[in-house]
Amino acid sequence: QAVYDELGFPPISDAEVEAAVVAHASEDMPARDVVADLHAADDFLASDQTIVAAVAALRRRGFRQTAANILELGRQRVAGDYLQPAAIFDHLFRVQSAINDPNDYGGPGTGYRVSDTRWREMQALHQVQSPRDFIADRIGTPVASLAPLGPAKPGSGREVIVAVGPAFGTALTQTIGGLPHEDVLAAILTGVAREGLTARVVKVFHSSDLAAISHIGAALSGSGIAVGLQSRGTTMIQKRGLARLHNLELFPQSPSLTLETYEAIGRNAARYAKGEQTTPVPVQVDNWARLRLIVKTTLLHRRETEQICDQPPTELFFDWEPDV
Repeated sequence: QAVYDELGFPPISDAEVEAAVVAHASEDMPARDVVADLHAADDFLASDQTIVAAVAALRRRGFRQTAANILELGRQRVAGDYLQPAAIFDHLFRVQSAINDPNDYGGPGTGYRVSDTRWREMQALHQVQSPRDFIADRIGTPVASLAPLGPAKPGSGREVIVAVGPAFGTALTQTIGGLPHEDVLAAILTGVAREGLTARVVKVFHSSDLAAISHIGAALSGSGIAVGLQSRGTTMIQKRGLARLHNLELFPQSPSLTLETYEAIGRNAARYAKGEQTTPVPVQVDNWARLRLIVKTTLLHRRETEQICDQPPTELFFDWEPDV
């Protein structure tokens, strides 16, 4: 605001300053008269004014330290020392590079070590959030319609097991896509019921790995078919006898899965259990999902992993009836 006002540029409002502090992206900023901004920039470049004019404007408005830093940055650009390989400025604008501060790593315990002061600075970033804040909307009241019945036993007949992870319905209550666990479970069981079969729900406690959860479910299933379900929503259809990392169908893009998808997964699991020829469930692929949700995915998986305990698989009662 000070520099724009001193140099006669289009003014920056208080609302723009406030928005700039909390904005996540450019679309969060108020609209500006871009034509006027470009006209002012062209006039400045065509004049005989330089960075010194901005420095002088800052000093006149009382921003002496900022003015000194910008002036020093201009001096460093003229000096050119920052063009050395892997160069950075320290807090005093001294250049540290591969020339005057080479990497001396020679094994564990050697090389660059973060100082206590620098570590405190790194921890005090303005945008830092608690890991729990990223997944708070996926943590809720434990699902009241789920209750333990006792140790899960091998089944018989053409049933389907739905094997869920250790946090399902308790430490986590929604998928990464925001679908309530009870709705997801109901959708899968509806799909099974539409094919004329029944399903049991089993909770696996000693692993958060989808392949392990599914493998255990298939081993307990009377038909040998199980649907493995991590609490964040990632799903697999598994068959007894397949190697742990093999499967009939895998659905890794959990943010793209809908309740209709989960119902189709249940239907296909039942068709496999009946020995029928089955067309895999089509899934929409979002190539940006991994980049957009990698932090939340990691934190959801960590929370599920924290629930692992030395407890055998437990059969769950789900207070629900299929509407078929």
